[in-house]
Amino acid sequence: MKIRKIASIALAGLMAAGMCLPVSAEESGDKTIYFMPKEVAGAWNVYSCTGAEDAGKDLGIEVIISGPANADPTEQINMLEDAIVAQPDAIIIATNDAAGCKASIDKAVEQGILVLTYDSDSAESARSFYVNSASDYECGRMFVQDVAKDVAEDAKIAVMGGGISAGNQQDRLAGIEDEIAENYPDMEIVATTWSDDDTEVAKQNAENLLLANPDVQAIIGISGYEPHSAAAAVKEAVEQGTIEESVYITGLTLPDVIRPYIEDGTVKSAYVTEPAYLAYTAVYAANEMLNGTEYADGDTFAVEGLENVEATVTGENIYFGLIALDSSNIDNYSW
Repeated sequence: MKIRKIASIALAGLMAAGMCLPVSAEESGDKTIYFMPKEVAGAWNVYSCTGAEDAGKDLGIEVIISGPANADPTEQINMLEDAIVAQPDAIIIATNDAAGCKASIDKAVEQGILVLTYDSDSAESARSFYVNSASDYECGRMFVQDVAKDVAEDAKIAVMGGGISAGNQQDRLAGIEDEIAENYPDMEIVATTWSDDDTEVAKQNAENLLLANPDVQAIIGISGYEPHSAAAAVKEAVEQGTIEESVYITGLTLPDVIRPYIEDGTVKSAYVTEPAYLAYTAVYAANEMLNGTEYADGDTFAVEGLENVEATVTGENIYFGLIALDSSNIDNYSW
Protein backbone atom coordinates (compact mmCIF):
# COMPACT_ATOMS: atom_id res chain seq x y z
CA MET A 1 0.00 0.00 0.00
CA LYS A 2 1.29 3.44 -0.90
CA ILE A 3 0.06 6.32 1.22
CA ARG A 4 -1.90 8.73 -0.96
CA LYS A 5 -1.26 12.26 0.25
CA ILE A 6 -4.35 14.46 0.53
CA ALA A 7 -3.30 17.44 -1.55
CA SER A 8 -6.56 18.70 -3.06
CA ILE A 9 -7.35 22.26 -1.99
CA ALA A 10 -11.05 21.52 -2.10
CA LEU A 11 -10.65 18.41 0.04
CA ALA A 12 -8.45 20.23 2.52
CA GLY A 13 -11.06 22.97 2.81
CA LEU A 14 -13.86 20.52 3.51
CA MET A 15 -11.77 18.72 6.10
CA ALA A 16 -10.90 21.99 7.81
CA ALA A 17 -14.61 22.64 8.12
CA GLY A 18 -15.18 19.28 9.81
CA MET A 19 -17.21 17.79 6.96
CA CYS A 20 -18.02 14.14 6.23
CA LEU A 21 -15.98 12.87 3.30
CA PRO A 22 -16.83 9.51 1.71
CA VAL A 23 -14.42 7.45 -0.35
CA SER A 24 -15.54 7.42 -3.99
CA ALA A 25 -18.75 5.44 -4.32
CA GLU A 26 -17.64 3.45 -7.34
CA GLU A 27 -14.84 1.89 -5.28
CA SER A 28 -16.97 1.14 -2.22
CA GLY A 29 -18.67 -2.14 -1.42
CA ASP A 30 -21.69 -2.99 0.63
CA LYS A 31 -20.11 -2.06 3.97
CA THR A 32 -19.84 1.49 5.36
CA ILE A 33 -17.44 2.56 8.10
CA TYR A 34 -17.38 5.99 9.76
CA PHE A 35 -13.81 7.00 10.57
CA MET A 36 -13.81 9.74 13.24
CA PRO A 37 -10.49 11.42 14.19
CA LYS A 38 -10.11 13.80 17.12
CA GLU A 39 -9.92 16.57 14.55
CA VAL A 40 -9.35 16.82 10.81
CA ALA A 41 -6.69 19.54 11.11
CA GLY A 42 -2.96 18.93 11.54
CA ALA A 43 -0.55 16.67 9.66
CA TRP A 44 -1.01 13.68 11.97
CA ASN A 45 -4.76 13.61 11.53
CA VAL A 46 -4.57 14.26 7.78
CA TYR A 47 -2.30 11.24 7.38
CA SER A 48 -4.61 9.19 9.59
CA CYS A 49 -7.52 10.05 7.32
CA THR A 50 -5.39 9.17 4.31
CA GLY A 51 -4.66 5.75 5.78
CA ALA A 52 -8.35 5.14 6.41
CA GLU A 53 -9.15 6.26 2.88
CA ASP A 54 -6.53 3.92 1.43
CA ALA A 55 -7.87 0.99 3.44
CA GLY A 56 -11.37 1.65 2.14
CA LYS A 57 -10.16 1.68 -1.45
CA ASP A 58 -8.03 -1.43 -1.03
CA LEU A 59 -10.78 -3.36 0.76
CA GLY A 60 -13.61 -2.17 -1.47
CA ILE A 61 -15.68 -0.61 1.31
CA GLU A 62 -17.02 2.87 1.91
CA VAL A 63 -15.10 4.87 4.51
CA ILE A 64 -16.68 8.15 5.59
CA ILE A 65 -14.29 10.54 7.34
CA SER A 66 -16.14 12.62 9.91
CA GLY A 67 -14.45 14.80 12.50
CA PRO A 68 -14.48 18.29 14.01
CA ALA A 69 -12.26 21.03 12.60
CA ASN A 70 -10.52 21.22 15.97
CA ALA A 71 -10.34 18.81 18.90
CA ASP A 72 -13.71 19.88 20.30
CA PRO A 73 -15.24 17.16 22.55
CA THR A 74 -18.80 18.45 22.26
CA GLU A 75 -18.71 18.78 18.47
CA GLN A 76 -17.22 15.30 18.16
CA ILE A 77 -20.01 13.79 20.28
CA ASN A 78 -22.60 15.55 18.11
CA MET A 79 -20.95 14.12 15.00
CA LEU A 80 -20.86 10.69 16.62
CA GLU A 81 -24.61 10.93 17.25
CA ASP A 82 -25.11 11.85 13.59
CA ALA A 83 -23.04 8.84 12.56
CA ILE A 84 -25.25 6.57 14.65
CA VAL A 85 -28.35 7.93 12.91
CA ALA A 86 -26.74 7.02 9.57
CA GLN A 87 -26.53 3.38 10.75
CA PRO A 88 -23.13 2.40 9.30
CA ASP A 89 -21.74 -1.08 9.75
CA ALA A 90 -18.92 0.22 11.95
CA ILE A 91 -17.59 3.36 13.63
CA ILE A 92 -13.89 3.90 14.36
CA ILE A 93 -13.24 6.85 16.67
CA ALA A 94 -10.36 8.60 18.45
CA THR A 95 -12.13 10.13 21.42
CA ASN A 96 -11.54 13.68 22.60
CA ASP A 97 -13.46 12.91 25.79
CA ALA A 98 -13.34 9.26 26.84
CA ALA A 99 -16.12 9.56 29.41
CA GLY A 100 -18.20 11.91 27.29
CA CYS A 101 -18.23 9.52 24.32
CA LYS A 102 -19.21 6.49 26.39
CA ALA A 103 -22.99 6.89 26.20
CA SER A 104 -22.96 7.40 22.45
CA ILE A 105 -20.61 4.47 21.86
CA ASP A 106 -22.80 2.26 24.02
CA LYS A 107 -25.86 3.39 22.07
CA ALA A 108 -24.16 2.51 18.78
CA VAL A 109 -23.26 -0.97 20.01
CA GLU A 110 -26.80 -1.52 21.29
CA GLN A 111 -28.02 -0.73 17.78
CA GLY A 112 -25.75 -3.36 16.27
CA ILE A 113 -22.97 -1.05 15.06
CA LEU A 114 -19.43 -2.36 15.53
CA VAL A 115 -17.32 0.26 17.34
CA LEU A 116 -13.54 0.35 17.58
CA THR A 117 -11.49 3.14 19.11
CA TYR A 118 -8.06 4.16 17.84
CA ASP A 119 -5.37 6.55 19.10
CA SER A 120 -7.51 7.61 22.10
CA ASP A 121 -9.68 5.05 23.87
CA SER A 122 -12.96 5.03 25.77
CA ALA A 123 -12.09 1.97 27.83
CA GLU A 124 -15.25 1.98 29.95
CA SER A 125 -17.51 1.93 26.89
CA ALA A 126 -18.87 -1.08 25.01
CA ARG A 127 -16.42 -0.68 22.12
CA SER A 128 -14.92 -3.98 20.94
CA PHE A 129 -11.22 -3.12 20.62
CA TYR A 130 -8.82 -0.22 21.01
CA VAL A 131 -6.32 -0.05 18.13
CA ASN A 132 -3.01 1.72 18.72
CA SER A 133 0.71 1.35 18.23
CA ALA A 134 1.26 0.49 21.90
CA SER A 135 -0.38 0.69 25.32
CA ASP A 136 -0.75 4.35 26.30
CA TYR A 137 -0.22 3.42 29.94
CA GLU A 138 2.96 1.47 29.16
CA CYS A 139 4.18 4.38 27.00
CA GLY A 140 3.99 6.62 30.06
CA ARG A 141 6.02 4.14 32.07
CA MET A 142 8.59 3.83 29.27
CA PHE A 143 9.09 7.61 29.10
CA VAL A 144 9.92 7.68 32.80
CA GLN A 145 12.36 4.80 32.36
CA ASP A 146 14.08 6.77 29.59
CA VAL A 147 14.44 9.78 31.89
CA ALA A 148 15.81 7.61 34.70
CA LYS A 149 18.35 6.03 32.34
CA ASP A 150 19.42 9.12 30.42
CA VAL A 151 19.12 11.84 33.11
CA ALA A 152 18.77 10.65 36.70
CA GLU A 153 16.53 8.53 38.88
CA ASP A 154 15.80 11.62 40.98
CA ALA A 155 15.22 13.99 38.05
CA LYS A 156 12.81 16.89 38.25
CA ILE A 157 10.42 16.53 35.32
CA ALA A 158 7.51 18.30 33.66
CA VAL A 159 4.71 16.60 31.74
CA MET A 160 3.15 18.33 28.73
CA GLY A 161 -0.18 17.01 27.45
CA GLY A 162 -2.74 17.81 24.79
CA GLY A 163 -6.44 17.36 25.58
CA ILE A 164 -6.94 16.92 29.31
CA SER A 165 -10.06 14.77 28.92
CA ALA A 166 -8.69 12.52 26.15
CA GLY A 167 -8.38 8.89 27.19
CA ASN A 168 -4.89 8.43 25.74
CA GLN A 169 -3.58 11.48 27.61
CA GLN A 170 -4.94 10.33 30.94
CA ASP A 171 -3.63 6.78 30.43
CA ARG A 172 -0.14 8.02 29.57
CA LEU A 173 -0.15 10.36 32.57
CA ALA A 174 -1.26 7.49 34.81
CA GLY A 175 1.63 5.39 33.50
CA ILE A 176 4.08 8.18 34.29
CA GLU A 177 2.74 8.67 37.79
CA ASP A 178 2.65 4.95 38.60
CA GLU A 179 6.17 4.30 37.28
CA ILE A 180 7.52 7.14 39.41
CA ALA A 181 5.63 6.01 42.51
CA GLU A 182 6.62 2.36 42.16
CA ASN A 183 10.20 2.56 40.88
CA TYR A 184 11.57 6.11 41.11
CA PRO A 185 10.21 7.68 44.31
CA ASP A 186 12.87 10.40 44.26
CA MET A 187 11.77 11.61 40.83
CA GLU A 188 9.46 14.66 41.02
CA ILE A 189 6.85 16.06 38.64
CA VAL A 190 7.21 19.81 39.05
CA ALA A 191 4.57 20.84 36.46
CA THR A 192 1.86 19.39 34.25
CA THR A 193 0.49 21.47 31.36
CA TRP A 194 -2.32 21.03 28.82
CA SER A 195 -2.43 22.62 25.36
CA ASP A 196 -5.76 21.41 23.92
CA ASP A 197 -3.67 20.12 21.01
CA ASP A 198 -2.58 23.63 20.01
CA THR A 199 1.11 24.03 19.11
CA GLU A 200 1.22 27.73 20.01
CA VAL A 201 -0.32 27.05 23.41
CA ALA A 202 2.10 24.14 23.93
CA LYS A 203 5.11 26.36 23.25
CA GLN A 204 3.81 29.05 25.59
CA ASN A 205 3.25 26.36 28.25
CA ALA A 206 6.84 25.21 27.82
CA GLU A 207 8.18 28.77 28.09
CA ASN A 208 6.17 29.37 31.25
CA LEU A 209 7.20 26.14 32.94
CA LEU A 210 10.89 26.84 32.19
CA LEU A 211 10.57 30.29 33.75
CA ALA A 212 8.78 28.90 36.81
CA ASN A 213 11.04 25.85 37.12
CA PRO A 214 14.54 26.74 35.87
CA ASP A 215 15.89 23.57 37.52
CA VAL A 216 13.64 21.22 35.55
CA GLN A 217 15.77 18.46 34.04
CA ALA A 218 13.38 16.65 31.69
CA ILE A 219 10.14 17.23 29.81
CA ILE A 220 7.87 14.37 28.74
CA GLY A 221 5.43 15.17 25.94
CA ILE A 222 2.43 12.83 25.92
CA SER A 223 0.81 14.37 22.83
CA GLY A 224 2.29 14.85 19.36
CA TYR A 225 2.04 18.63 19.75
CA GLU A 226 4.29 18.77 22.80
CA PRO A 227 7.91 17.52 22.32
CA HIS A 228 8.78 19.85 19.43
CA SER A 229 7.09 22.76 21.21
CA ALA A 230 9.14 21.99 24.32
CA ALA A 231 12.28 21.70 22.19
CA ALA A 232 11.69 25.12 20.61
CA ALA A 233 11.24 26.71 24.03
CA VAL A 234 14.26 24.96 25.52
CA LYS A 235 16.51 25.94 22.61
CA GLU A 236 15.44 29.59 22.89
CA ALA A 237 15.91 29.59 26.66
CA VAL A 238 19.45 28.21 26.36
CA GLU A 239 20.35 30.73 23.65
CA GLN A 240 18.92 33.59 25.74
CA GLY A 241 20.64 32.38 28.90
CA THR A 242 17.45 32.00 30.96
CA ILE A 243 18.43 28.40 31.69
CA GLU A 244 22.02 27.24 32.08
CA GLU A 245 21.83 23.96 30.19
CA SER A 246 19.51 22.09 27.88
CA VAL A 247 16.60 20.00 29.16
CA TYR A 248 16.10 16.36 28.21
CA ILE A 249 12.98 15.89 26.07
CA THR A 250 11.15 12.70 25.14
CA GLY A 251 7.64 11.53 24.36
CA LEU A 252 5.39 11.10 21.33
CA THR A 253 5.99 13.34 18.34
CA LEU A 254 5.84 13.78 14.55
CA PRO A 255 8.94 13.29 12.38
CA ASP A 256 8.73 16.52 10.36
CA VAL A 257 8.41 18.82 13.37
CA ILE A 258 10.95 17.09 15.62
CA ARG A 259 13.58 16.62 12.86
CA PRO A 260 15.44 19.94 13.29
CA TYR A 261 15.70 19.42 17.05
CA ILE A 262 17.08 15.90 16.67
CA GLU A 263 19.51 17.12 14.02
CA ASP A 264 20.82 19.96 16.22
CA GLY A 265 20.98 17.77 19.33
CA THR A 266 18.23 19.49 21.34
CA VAL A 267 16.35 16.18 21.38
CA LYS A 268 18.16 12.84 21.63
CA SER A 269 15.21 10.61 20.75
CA ALA A 270 11.42 10.49 20.72
CA TYR A 271 8.71 8.13 19.57
CA VAL A 272 6.13 8.11 16.80
CA THR A 273 3.06 6.20 15.76
CA GLU A 274 2.76 5.86 11.99
CA PRO A 275 -0.66 7.56 11.64
CA ALA A 276 -1.67 6.22 8.23
CA TYR A 277 -0.72 2.67 9.24
CA LEU A 278 -2.67 3.04 12.49
CA ALA A 279 -5.80 4.13 10.65
CA TYR A 280 -5.35 1.47 7.97
CA THR A 281 -4.96 -1.22 10.65
CA ALA A 282 -8.12 -0.05 12.43
CA VAL A 283 -10.19 -0.12 9.23
CA TYR A 284 -8.70 -3.48 8.25
CA ALA A 285 -9.52 -5.00 11.66
CA ALA A 286 -13.07 -3.63 11.58
CA ASN A 287 -13.64 -5.05 8.10
CA GLU A 288 -12.31 -8.44 9.17
CA MET A 289 -14.65 -8.46 12.19
CA LEU A 290 -17.59 -7.52 9.97
CA ASN A 291 -16.63 -10.49 7.81
CA GLY A 292 -16.82 -12.82 10.82
CA THR A 293 -13.28 -12.84 12.22
CA GLU A 294 -13.17 -13.14 16.01
CA TYR A 295 -10.00 -11.78 17.59
CA ALA A 296 -8.85 -13.25 20.91
CA ASP A 297 -6.14 -12.36 23.42
CA GLY A 298 -2.75 -13.47 22.11
CA ASP A 299 -3.71 -13.55 18.43
CA THR A 300 -1.37 -12.02 15.85
CA PHE A 301 -2.30 -11.17 12.31
CA ALA A 302 -0.67 -9.60 9.27
CA VAL A 303 -2.36 -6.43 8.07
CA GLU A 304 -2.85 -7.24 4.41
CA GLY A 305 -2.02 -4.22 2.29
CA LEU A 306 0.70 -2.97 4.65
CA GLU A 307 4.20 -4.31 4.15
CA ASN A 308 5.73 -5.97 7.23
CA VAL A 309 3.00 -4.83 9.60
CA GLU A 310 1.84 -7.43 12.11
CA ALA A 311 -0.69 -6.66 14.81
CA THR A 312 -0.99 -8.33 18.21
CA VAL A 313 -4.19 -8.69 20.22
CA THR A 314 -3.65 -8.00 23.93
CA GLY A 315 -6.89 -8.27 25.84
CA GLU A 316 -9.21 -5.67 24.29
CA ASN A 317 -6.32 -3.92 22.53
CA ILE A 318 -4.75 -4.32 19.09
CA TYR A 319 -1.16 -3.03 18.90
CA PHE A 320 1.37 -2.87 16.06
CA GLY A 321 4.38 -1.07 17.53
CA LEU A 322 6.00 2.35 18.06
CA ILE A 323 8.93 3.75 16.08
CA ALA A 324 11.87 5.21 18.05
CA LEU A 325 13.35 8.22 16.24
CA ASP A 326 16.92 9.43 16.67
CA SER A 327 19.71 10.89 14.55
CA SER A 328 20.34 7.53 12.87
CA ASN A 329 16.88 7.15 11.31
CA ILE A 330 15.01 10.48 11.40
CA ASP A 331 15.54 11.00 7.66
CA ASN A 332 13.66 7.78 6.92
CA TYR A 333 10.32 9.18 8.11
CA SER A 334 8.19 12.10 6.99
CA TRP A 335 4.68 13.17 7.96
